[in-house]
Amino acid sequence: MENKTGKYLKYAIGEIILVIIGILIALSINNWNTNRKLKSEEQNLLKDLRVEVKNNIDVLSTAINEHEKSYAVAQEFKSLFKDRDAFNSMPESSFVDMYYKMNMNWTYDPNKGILKSMISSGQINNLSNKELKYLLASLEDIIIDALEDTMKIEKWRDELITKFIYDAHVVVDGKIERIEFKRLYDNPDFRLLAVLFDEVRNDGLIEERKLKKSMNHILELIEMEIKK
Repeated sequence: MENKTGKYLKYAIGEIILVIIGILIALSINNWNTNRKLKSEEQNLLKDLRVEVKNNIDVLSTAINEHEKSYAVAQEFKSLFKDRDAFNSMPESSFVDMYYKMNMNWTYDPNKGILKSMISSGQINNLSNKELKYLLASLEDIIIDALEDTMKIEKWRDELITKFIYDAHVVVDGKIERIEFKRLYDNPDFRLLAVLFDEVRNDGLIEERKLKKSMNHILELIEMEIKK
């Protein structure tokens, strides 16, 4: 009887062990399938995000390029204010061309559809790269900081232009005949605008370049994760 009981006990223990092994194998397979599914979803998400980030970098590059031109012309105007002879010999068409170039103020409006969807759905938490996750979560604040100076220029520019453009109108017989842009030369509001574009634009360009650097780094991390 003792021998039989011992055999039954060993058999029962063996059965229990087999059941446990089976459960562990099943769990392992299930976890593997789940991880594979999550990885596949992450890859698809990263590929969509890569397209969005690339497009936004291109748009930002265009804005930076135009703002650099605006900044350069503002510096030209500041030099011109100190050289009346150069101003007097300048064709009005050249003055007008400088004026319009300086006034270019591109508003960077990135597409954030994929990123917003990731954050609102919680999919951002499924990203395996912690640095990428952090940068994406803080990108909105970085963009706001980078655009602060551009928005300042947009606001102040409209207010100042209203003032000095009125004085540049040539009125004949009670009718506006033309705008004489060279009348702006001695206008204090116009000179203030040039200073604004020189100083504030420079600060804005520094922030915009930082933003572009951050976005390029995000793109590098995305590419690295996709290639894994």
